[in-house]
Amino acid sequence: MNDHLLSPVRIGSMRLRNRIVMAPMGVEIVGDDGSANDEVIRYYEERARGGAGLLITEVAAFAYPHGANSVHQLGLSDDRFVEPLRELTNRVHAHGAKIAIQLVHHGKISRVDIANGDRVMVPSVPEWHGSLDMIGDLSIDELMAMAAASGGAESKPRYHEMTTDDIALITEQLGDATSRAKDAGFDAVEIHGAHGYLASGFLSPQWNRRTDEYGGSNENRARLLCEWIAEAKKRAGADYPIWARLDALEYRTPDGITFDDCQVTARLVVEAGADAVHLSAYGDNTSGRAFTEGTLPDQEARHAALSGKLTRDLSVPVIGVGRISPAVGNEMIAFGKADLVAMGRQLLADPATPAKLTENRADEIRPCINCYVCVAQPFFDRKVRCAVNPVVGRELELAEAERSSTQRPRHVAIVGGGPAGLETARVAAERGHRVTLWEAGDQIGGSLRFAALVYEPNLQLLRWYEHEMTRLGVDIRLGTNAGVDRVAAVDPDVIVVASGAGRVGPEIPGADQDHVFDGNHLRDLLTGGGDGAAIKKLGVAARIAVRFGRRLGLLNDPGQVARLSERYMPIGEEVVVIGGGLVGAELTEFLVERGRNVTVVEEGEKFALEMAHPRRWRVLNDLRDHGVELVGQVTDLRIGGAEVSFRVGDEDRTVAAETVVIATGLVADSSVADAFRAAGHDPILIGDAGGVGYLEGAIHAGFHTAINL
Repeated sequence: MNDHLLSPVRIGSMRLRNRIVMAPMGVEIVGDDGSANDEVIRYYEERARGGAGLLITEVAAFAYPHGANSVHQLGLSDDRFVEPLRELTNRVHAHGAKIAIQLVHHGKISRVDIANGDRVMVPSVPEWHGSLDMIGDLSIDELMAMAAASGGAESKPRYHEMTTDDIALITEQLGDATSRAKDAGFDAVEIHGAHGYLASGFLSPQWNRRTDEYGGSNENRARLLCEWIAEAKKRAGADYPIWARLDALEYRTPDGITFDDCQVTARLVVEAGADAVHLSAYGDNTSGRAFTEGTLPDQEARHAALSGKLTRDLSVPVIGVGRISPAVGNEMIAFGKADLVAMGRQLLADPATPAKLTENRADEIRPCINCYVCVAQPFFDRKVRCAVNPVVGRELELAEAERSSTQRPRHVAIVGGGPAGLETARVAAERGHRVTLWEAGDQIGGSLRFAALVYEPNLQLLRWYEHEMTRLGVDIRLGTNAGVDRVAAVDPDVIVVASGAGRVGPEIPGADQDHVFDGNHLRDLLTGGGDGAAIKKLGVAARIAVRFGRRLGLLNDPGQVARLSERYMPIGEEVVVIGGGLVGAELTEFLVERGRNVTVVEEGEKFALEMAHPRRWRVLNDLRDHGVELVGQVTDLRIGGAEVSFRVGDEDRTVAAETVVIATGLVADSSVADAFRAAGHDPILIGDAGGVGYLEGAIHAGFHTAINL
């Protein structure tokens, strides 16, 4: 039950139908003039249609283009912005939701000012420039794209320590923007006092070294934010809801904001008139670790204990945020850890999450898999996208198409029950097509099934697909190779081949030994699939254990296998993983969590480049913290009986290896589609069978195939 999450609540004079808040997220959908366009209006409308009680927009630069992080974010510095925003609020209100606009000045992170060579407003000229630990795990292309988003590698900030006249002017600009927000129909204003932006910079002892009335004590450092709240209240009226977003603390920032500081600031902003506090966190903006600890946490509900302390301290509601699922959010509210819960990534993955909860359809909620694809895009000033929801960022083009029933129902035959085939089946069946799906294995999921074993959020996605196939009545034929004659016998109108990637064995001396496994071998051992070839590589005791597990059905559920593998796996203590891409990195995580000592060797210089870089930062840093050695630019690989040898530059190295796992060799494999073509059919080839695109590529290919049937 989600009674607490779905109960009504008030923020000041504003009544909300439930306590689910759409968290503010930079989506870069706006054009290059800061005005709300049809695309961004539709994006917010879909979240309102989905049942959230309150939407908070992406950051809107109240001094736009000054103080903006991108020209593709909302602006509110001029009356020209009001009319398009009024259309946005009207569309949101039509679906029963409330909407607040988040006002911001990005301060030291104002990329537009940096790119234009304009003054960059700061409380003090920075003396510390961060740890810069994020750079090492980025590719050259990513570094160049980030530099381009700030005007190029040669662009340097022209820091300007704000005078009291500057502060007065910028406070007036915020007040003007608040008046425009009310005129545009927004129900409230959130003032961004977090994430290293201007107000947050004033709050932080690291970034604020002033000696006047805006520096020094907590009260002085909070003065700017309190003046902004007072000005907003004066302009909009005492009954108009205004609140602040605050950092609970600054991770990995010497002399940064502490939670004690935050508690003082929270009390001060409430005294200044704030109707709520939205608690987030931040950290060193050059640190990948800090980003996935503070701003977009990897751990679920990381800041719940801190928001709980504020709920006890304050007389106004506290909005909690930070990778919060509906079930955890309901629990947080029940136990006083927050009064409202903000969901960002989850409402990208499934905008209808609140409505499905209200209608007791929680099993139909598409889960966020915390892959960070969405939040990687603003680093490069690119439009938001989601690995599991292809509609995100393209709502104007695709939302109605996904919902609408087909005018020409067809019989769709799908070969392959991996993520590409499952997404094709789901969307096609939802739109009214009849779907028959063949899967050679005993269970659906394909590559997702193994991914679900090594990364728990993928397990949630797999279970969602399993539920959707049952709900939609897809005819699934398991343990069946979909030969040309077998498929043709059902007389389909369309044949979709989503048979997955092939694997090419590497030419590494010693790779044919029994202690060497490739991805297919490992998947077959741990999921109970395959033709038994992998079992033949094991010793007698391990063979008995695996066969016993298969016979009892213990290997059918990836979640159960993950738990059992914590007690036993037919894998040695010393492991070398050959291949440091996404597959190798996730597999190494899995092995390390089960006590194995792992060395990863990679021919390239960088690791896990297929991961969105924020998740890559988290994963690689966690692996290093657990003692995993990541060795790049290796040559002359050789696998011995109990070791792996290789060269790194001019150095010869040898690493102990009871087990070797080869996590490379995935290639497109069109052979199944070729057989259909040879028989005179015209199949649609999608997913990894047509080109390795991993989970995101497979889901997006399946979605667009089904939409275009």
